[in-house]
Amino acid sequence: MTDKVELAVIGWRREYVLDNLGGDFTLHWVESAEDLASTLGPAAERVRGVLTAPMVGLSAGMMDALPKLEIAALYGVGLERADLGRARDRGIVVTTTPVLYEDVADLAVLLAMDVSRRVAEGDRWVRAKHWPSGHFGAGRRFSGKRAGILGMGRIGRMLSARLAGFGMEIGYYDPKPAPDVSYRPFASGVDLAAESDFLFLCAAGGAGQGYVVDAAMLDALGPDGVFINVARGWLVDESALVDAITSGRIGGAGLDVFDNEPQVPAALLTADNVVLVPHVGSNTGETRHDMDQCMIDNIRSWFTDRQAITPVT
Repeated sequence: MTDKVELAVIGWRREYVLDNLGGDFTLHWVESAEDLASTLGPAAERVRGVLTAPMVGLSAGMMDALPKLEIAALYGVGLERADLGRARDRGIVVTTTPVLYEDVADLAVLLAMDVSRRVAEGDRWVRAKHWPSGHFGAGRRFSGKRAGILGMGRIGRMLSARLAGFGMEIGYYDPKPAPDVSYRPFASGVDLAAESDFLFLCAAGGAGQGYVVDAAMLDALGPDGVFINVARGWLVDESALVDAITSGRIGGAGLDVFDNEPQVPAALLTADNVVLVPHVGSNTGETRHDMDQCMIDNIRSWFTDRQAITPVT
């Protein structure tokens, strides 16, 4: 038994966070949420805080296994696997690390430019020593085109500001009105795609939400259009996306996220008109440090002053 506040660290590790908190809190490592009760044993009755990631989330079952839980600190901003209703009923504070939006917006622009100017493809072509005996084909202009943004939240707004610097005509679709932006709203995602050269998915992925992007939207984007996803893989009908990419029904795609990460459809691995990155939207040293510190500050503030820094419940 210890007089330190006990925290469960579930399916996730950030050494800076654990080193910072380890001296003042008792930390219990749990490999997965399914192992929670069996791994913690009697400590489950004493745990007052949880450190984990959005892809693990905070289910009703996890909360039921921890009767004294007061706060769950998530490393990221996704809430699709957190049962916020149960958390509110239990009076459990859920926090996120909302300090990553700029890096995600940056990556969305980079992916779009890479696909249109064939940067990664050109790199592979040069490394394969094709240049001395061949001619690399033309890409597509990026500046001055039409950009469609699915989801006008924080990332959508930051992305819009970046794209405006490239002289782009910007439209958006969001089921929640965004009266504070001057960009053109569309009545549906299909309507937006039909008027876009680049279609960016920035929408939040809610629990039980269906596809945001399906075959009809990709067909509306058309054979010269480029699709960029920096949101969640399961918001897209991935089989329809693979078919659209490989058949040429869209011009290309830049993908940071996938439906069954880290598994990527085999057909995408050999498609030259798609750029693939391993879910690295927020993965810069600066932002990861800020996320670490945000999580630390939430835990320390709660157990010192009963106030969280970035609560969502």
